[in-house]
Amino acid sequence: MKNNMSDEMRRRIDDWFDSRRDDLVRDVCRLVRIESVRGEASPGKPYGEGPARALETAADLLREGGFEPVNHANRVVTADLNGADPVLGILAHLDVVPGGDGWSASGPFEPEVRDGMLYGRGVIDDKGPAVAAMYALRAARELAPDLTKGCRLILGSAEETGHDDLTEYRKTNAMPPNVFTPDANYPVVNFEKGRFCPTFTAAWPENAALPRVLWIKGGQTPNAVPNYAEAYVEGLPLAYIQALCVVLSTKMGVSVSASAFHDGLLIKAVGRAAHAMMPEKGANAQTALLAVLAELPLAEGGARRAIKALRRLFPHGDTRGEALGVAQSDEISGPLTLNFGVLSLNETGMTANFDCRTPKCAAEENLDRVALEALEKAGFTVTGVTKTPCHHTPQERPFVQTLLRVYEAYTGKKGECLALGGQTYVHDVEGGVAFGPAFPGVDNRLHGADEFISVADLIVSAKMYTQIIIDMCT
Repeated sequence: MKNNMSDEMRRRIDDWFDSRRDDLVRDVCRLVRIESVRGEASPGKPYGEGPARALETAADLLREGGFEPVNHANRVVTADLNGADPVLGILAHLDVVPGGDGWSASGPFEPEVRDGMLYGRGVIDDKGPAVAAMYALRAARELAPDLTKGCRLILGSAEETGHDDLTEYRKTNAMPPNVFTPDANYPVVNFEKGRFCPTFTAAWPENAALPRVLWIKGGQTPNAVPNYAEAYVEGLPLAYIQALCVVLSTKMGVSVSASAFHDGLLIKAVGRAAHAMMPEKGANAQTALLAVLAELPLAEGGARRAIKALRRLFPHGDTRGEALGVAQSDEISGPLTLNFGVLSLNETGMTANFDCRTPKCAAEENLDRVALEALEKAGFTVTGVTKTPCHHTPQERPFVQTLLRVYEAYTGKKGECLALGGQTYVHDVEGGVAFGPAFPGVDNRLHGADEFISVADLIVSAKMYTQIIIDMCT
């Protein structure tokens, strides 16, 4: 690779993107309007209708840019810079987490620009950066037509639900030797925590004794802090529960309310969403709801026992796994974090899971065994565990140094490597790192309401991607 960051090339890249700013934003909006949340599989659409539509639209955008995209079984779409073997890969995803509630103006799938900020689900994670990478591929091809090495853009559709799109793709396709994903933070993320995510259940006979909880609807995905949860309760006076909600809402910092509903009461908890890698930045509506329910004088039965056990193991505000007995930390990767993200309970049973982001010191004896034993002792059955190790790419690699150099040149800020609690799309890719799109000090409300990206930041990212393609592929 060579350093082609001349003043002339920098000026040409600036001019190219400054004249296409509105086009790039328009194309991001085309993708954001698609509710590409993973759904029920159907023939030819392994992740449902939404992700398949997103891949199709991305392929259209690439064709409009003069590329020949390849669709890999409606899991991944790829496009190559030229006919040369790729030495560089750019890996982005087009699926998103559910839109959720609490958006202040336009809805999650109704993108709009306000005061220089582009709002909508996926604008930063990861549709905005994906379109920026598409434009970067175009810009590099037009501004440096004599590049002798290749770059491959890889667009997946199941990053938010386990990366099985990439797993399937890699069974028949080798990854380039250098890969970055615009799926985290700037400057460069070269260390990612591991993940430990058990699913557990309980079952019990139906019990009509009052008072009782008939159902709980909590979070939908383990990697997001639930910002809403609700429960249906029978056999208790409304005034009593409303008073309890007022007291506990004040203590927990989550809005909990009760109202008449059919033959009983509906209790709602409204918190604040956040990514599971930073659960302390959210306010977990699910754990707040459990705190209220655990205080109710419910009749003996399976639901009551499960609610009290869940409240004991996952008390509101415990984002380090203290109550579960798995809290730990090390100097390289920081503390373990825990997000109790999914819960569904009905009259005869429940299913739930939580998401731990694990430091380098986490091991079988101080995490797996402790957590599983605590769950089983509380009466739950563990039905599955998703587990991945930590990921580390040394800072000394020439590729990493190229990313840091480009970042410093285009932003004027210090380039350094970071450790991340989340897992990016390159977590299982040897030598892969994350590069943007979130700039230091900016809370883009990832996975939350009013997710946004500055249009200026998006354009700067596209310019940096272009420079990296040119430097790596010369």
